[in-house]
Amino acid sequence: MHVFWQVLLIVACVAIVVGVVVSRIVAWKKGKGGCDCGCSDCAACKYCKEARQKEKDK
Repeated sequence: MHVFWQVLLIVACVAIVVGVVVSRIVAWKKGKGGCDCGCSDCAACKYCKEARQKEKDK
């Protein structure tokens, strides 16, 4: 019975990690990037990156 709880705990932990990774990938694909574009010069945000690139091109 002890092994059952260990396996159940491992499966639950893996499910949580996979869920977090999938949610971050979905947010990244939607362009959220992790900062929701409310910051200045965020390296992870594609909108901030595009704005910096436009600034360099001027």
